[in-house]
Amino acid sequence: MDKSFMGLETSLIKLGLENVSLSTVPEIRLRYLREIRLGYNELPSIPQELAHNMSNLRMLDLSNNDLTNVPLMTQYLPHLRKLMLSGNPISSLNNNSFDGVNDDLEMLDISNFRLHYFEYGCLDALPHLRQLKLTAYSHLEHFNIPYLLRNHHNIRDLWIEAPQPFTRIIKKGSGPNQEMQTVQMGMPTDLSREMEGHLPMKLTNITFSGPQFSTLNENILKGMQSPYLYIQLFNTSLMELPKNFFKNMGRVRNISLDIRYNNRMLKKIPNPNTGTVPYLPNSVFLTDLKMSDTDLNCDCDLGWVEFWQRKRRQYICSSQTWTDTVFRTFMNSPCQVYGRYTCDDHDDDLRETRCDNKGGQQLMESLKADLECGWDGTSCREAFIVVVFSCVFLVLFM
Repeated sequence: MDKSFMGLETSLIKLGLENVSLSTVPEIRLRYLREIRLGYNELPSIPQELAHNMSNLRMLDLSNNDLTNVPLMTQYLPHLRKLMLSGNPISSLNNNSFDGVNDDLEMLDISNFRLHYFEYGCLDALPHLRQLKLTAYSHLEHFNIPYLLRNHHNIRDLWIEAPQPFTRIIKKGSGPNQEMQTVQMGMPTDLSREMEGHLPMKLTNITFSGPQFSTLNENILKGMQSPYLYIQLFNTSLMELPKNFFKNMGRVRNISLDIRYNNRMLKKIPNPNTGTVPYLPNSVFLTDLKMSDTDLNCDCDLGWVEFWQRKRRQYICSSQTWTDTVFRTFMNSPCQVYGRYTCDDHDDDLRETRCDNKGGQQLMESLKADLECGWDGTSCREAFIVVVFSCVFLVLFM
């Protein structure tokens, strides 16, 4: 294998060896390599010499192998910034699991382990983490994500995987009466216990992923401390979001929602807006919505989209488009943070959303033609009253 890279020793930066049935790591001498992907192989261990041969490595992907613990070679990569260990049969994470790993590590993936032992200080050796991907290990007693992150003030992105079911064999009794019992682990959860508590102040991106997520508790984001939040649903089995989901978001004022990626069962989205304009205290305003390639139930419960779209264009999108291209600035209110092209992209996204209960009709067409649910009824009534009083005034005094 070493000869395969002859002539590339000083120029090769990225190397992918995923899913090639490796059972041992070949000897590779590429000191200038920045990224190596060894996922989806059959590696039971990683030799320590690999670190010496690739001392400038920034990203290491060891996901979906047969590792039973965090490889020691990770302690000898002084420039490591991203480490992916997802899908390995690692059974324990203790306070020393990441000792020696570069404390400037920014991204860590510890999802889909087969944990039966866990200590809350396991990530304390990584104070500069910005992105964390983990599983909600519901079978672990008292497992709590906010408490795990209590000392991680730099976390920006949090990806939460649904528990993956697996079995564990437990010994019962002793001596001749000893029995082997199979226990099912990784049962589904709505995250009510796992997400209770205050989340890091800089956390602004949260993703919920996995088909085992069929329900979410309405209070799981109550511990949010950032005023901005981007929520993504990825490959879930959710049929709807809780009615009060967006009313229990801690200090969040502006949110973005992305449901584009394989949420086939999701049919209902409650109105996220608890405020009429952005940036109001103690209220939430939806600043962006991505839901292309989804099939929703287009009824009055979704009628808020049309009214919100007008509000968004009024308060967020810049109407003086020539200033965007000529002066590169916005000359309206401070709320107008998006240019014309960004808002047009949003409209295109809505055009790719279809109505499951209307034969695949486009959501935009359904909003225009069919849904008259009174979301802007107050404005219409006010306009009607003004017209009536004006007519009466003209009749009496003209």
